[in-house]
Amino acid sequence: MKPFFEVVSHDGEVAYRANEHAQSAWGDDHVAGPAVVGLLAQVLEDEQHVEGFMPARTTFELLRAFKTVPTIVRTETIRTGSRIKVARADAFQNDTLVATAMYVQYRMSENAPGDRWRPDATVPAPPVDTDPGAVTWYHSDRVGWTSELEKHLNADRSTAWWNVLPMTADRPPSPYVRAVTTAEWTSLVTNLGAEWVGYINGDLTVALSRLPEGDWVGVREDSHIDTEGIAVGTTTLYDVHGPIGSGMVTALNNTRAFS
Repeated sequence: MKPFFEVVSHDGEVAYRANEHAQSAWGDDHVAGPAVVGLLAQVLEDEQHVEGFMPARTTFELLRAFKTVPTIVRTETIRTGSRIKVARADAFQNDTLVATAMYVQYRMSENAPGDRWRPDATVPAPPVDTDPGAVTWYHSDRVGWTSELEKHLNADRSTAWWNVLPMTADRPPSPYVRAVTTAEWTSLVTNLGAEWVGYINGDLTVALSRLPEGDWVGVREDSHIDTEGIAVGTTTLYDVHGPIGSGMVTALNNTRAFS
């Protein structure tokens, strides 16, 4: 399975160059959001993860168009504490900062005592056994499950599941990378409508209570609010056993990209 990025050398540093699998619908030389956040997540996990801590929140700022040119990713530790650790990743293209991520890890322990309200934990899972070759599944209320997104151009609640491609060669995506990459589809499922995807997200926040098990991760629309060209969307993230966390994006009207 071909990855999203090739590892190359650029100006004496390790760099990542996106291939055609990472191409965005917004432009031939643009990289899709899931590949961008997946790459930063992989580098952060490699360089900043601490055993016994959960990557509880990662916030990505997609500052500029992420192109298919070599990308250098640098990380730094921001805070080291006994219960909370914070790191940052910066992605540079041609010496320009194009994306950043804040990586917040919490120490794992036991759940607090007492009963609390919980939402319905039913898993909106796709029928993956009916088409073993599919790596994506989409659902809307009036259509049901298909592996083709184009069939879901409507105003129904949207769900998507993804068996994520590797970020780099010979390396399956880790559970954390799978979760973050799929969570970027918060923008897709909350902004998809009867006339395609009218908004482009400038950020993504992924909050995880646990890491997913298995190859498939799902993202289900919880809310979409848009006013005067600005949209906010939220989702619940799933694995085959149940909810694992949440995604949130803010987005701008981008219908001019299709004109």
